[in-house]
Amino acid sequence: MSHPQLPPNVDPRREPDGRRIFTEHDLGRYFGVVDPKVLQRDRRRRHRRHAIVLLIVALIVSGVTVTAYQVLQGSWSIPGWEAAPPEEPLLCPAGEFDYSTASTVTVFNGTNLGGLAGDVANALEEREFVIGGVGNKGFTTSNMVAVIISGPEGRDTSLAVQRNIEGSVYLPDAREEATVDVIMGTQYEGLVSADGVNTAPGPLDCQRLETEAPTAALG
Repeated sequence: MSHPQLPPNVDPRREPDGRRIFTEHDLGRYFGVVDPKVLQRDRRRRHRRHAIVLLIVALIVSGVTVTAYQVLQGSWSIPGWEAAPPEEPLLCPAGEFDYSTASTVTVFNGTNLGGLAGDVANALEEREFVIGGVGNKGFTTSNMVAVIISGPEGRDTSLAVQRNIEGSVYLPDAREEATVDVIMGTQYEGLVSADGVNTAPGPLDCQRLETEAPTAALG
């Protein structure tokens, strides 16, 4: 019995939809061209690359570990990684200061009492203080009369504010401008009577702060 003849342009190894049929002969011919020596060489190359990568990773981990240990021990220092120097302790300025209302004063309400900063600012303005504004600002505690904060240029006006707000505490900071901040607390009961304010030069009252050496005094 004879097999039906296919048209000369029809490939018997392809399906009618065009898919290629791989025969056993095709597979043998494909894999037969791969030289075992080539496969072995490729495996050696892959193993060599893996070994190099693992070695590099191990060196990096070892380097980071040694560096971290030396930095923690203080043996090495990395620019930009140094610990910040400790802040210098606040010192109450030594010496006497003049009574002055020239510097700008900003009054802050450090309590939940509405309108406190505005009331104090108005009262100080009536005594010729220059008021820069009012606002709200928290402090470590509100159980106080007031805290007066300024840099060296605002210490004369800080003395004047302190003389008008009895029981207030002065706190120095490093600002360069001649401004004064006043944070009001819940213990404030009013300004000293106008005729009872001491306008003579004198020291600032920092209460618990240690006083700086007289040679470093400003004003």
